[in-house]
Amino acid sequence: MKQSSMEKKKLKSFNDLLPPELIRAILLRVPIKHLACVRCVSKLWNTLISDPNFAKSHLDLSLAPSHTCLFLQDNSHAYSVDLDALLQDDNDGVDAIALSLPFMKKPPSDFHLLGSCRGFVLLHREPQFLILWNPLTDSCKRISYSHMVNAVINGRVYDRLVKVFCFLHDALLYGFGYDASQDDYVVVVAYKGKDGENHFDLCYLRSNSWISLDAALPKSSYWDNWKPKGLFCNGAIHWSTYEYCIDILIFDLKERSFSTICGQHLFKPHLVLLGGCLAFYLYGENTAGENTTEIWVMKEYKVESSWTVYEIPLELFKPLCLSANGDIIGRCYPSDGEVGFYIYNVRGELLKHVQYLYGEPSNHIRSVVHVDCLMAVPSNIKKKKRKKVRITKRLNKGGIRS
Repeated sequence: MKQSSMEKKKLKSFNDLLPPELIRAILLRVPIKHLACVRCVSKLWNTLISDPNFAKSHLDLSLAPSHTCLFLQDNSHAYSVDLDALLQDDNDGVDAIALSLPFMKKPPSDFHLLGSCRGFVLLHREPQFLILWNPLTDSCKRISYSHMVNAVINGRVYDRLVKVFCFLHDALLYGFGYDASQDDYVVVVAYKGKDGENHFDLCYLRSNSWISLDAALPKSSYWDNWKPKGLFCNGAIHWSTYEYCIDILIFDLKERSFSTICGQHLFKPHLVLLGGCLAFYLYGENTAGENTTEIWVMKEYKVESSWTVYEIPLELFKPLCLSANGDIIGRCYPSDGEVGFYIYNVRGELLKHVQYLYGEPSNHIRSVVHVDCLMAVPSNIKKKKRKKVRITKRLNKGGIRS
């Protein structure tokens, strides 16, 4: 239906009454999922929202960022699920979107999820590339690390011809973060070279430049104790241990230095981010002998006394993120129940359960949680058209419906 002259007049007067600076300030507070519709209101609004500086400011100012869980199945098929949509009262199922992975080859290459930071996901694509990707906008770029491949001792062979260094298996440490002082995203990796020495490299993704910081590595002979994958929080990347977690290893991206902070004496904990805070989760039994998941959250960064524990009365519960109300959204693989998403409050009370399954855990499903943002990757590579397919099947308590 065409707009009436009266409606056009009202729209024109609205833009005339408010200066662009005020309109921009209002738009910065609009949830990201509504911006696509809002930008169609006028050319001015579209111009304001399309500004790259607007995208960065929107992410920085967002009080309740939208969370999406990206699933990677069989190292070659990607799906995304809107975690915030699970909170809606009328949502009794899960909509999943099939995504086309960037720089996909034929036959398909194996992809691995390495982490996420401020709206971007870091992928590893065999044989020797990293990919920085915004799943929401499909902006992406490829980063080579071929200089590392010939420098390592345990390089594996890909397709019988090409030697490969896999971050998941060959790195001593790796991580993905953001250096606010440089306004740049950074990949860090520690590895053992042919010379028998440990090496530590950084890549600044805006310029695709690798630098060596071997001197920054702590003189430790216990690298096998640390889990290779690090998590970004408060300007630094953090690593936990495999067994008892007494300390957390930290690399500050601005200062380019390592340090440690006290963890908790927990057995085989998993490090995760919840509400922008470092957290551990681990599995065990309560005093009644019931299987539970304990979640320890460091509410104040580097304040040992701020550790707070929550108990979820469910085994194999993996916390993914916090809702705007502070409820815990997670995914579970119970031995005697349905795989699905669960939402608990901090008192351990179940608020909602949504059944959801793309395959059993044995089907090599991996996942990473990222916030949604409009920013393009720091490069001039032309955006590819995003292939988005909505899955028609939804899983609910009553079974499958189309």
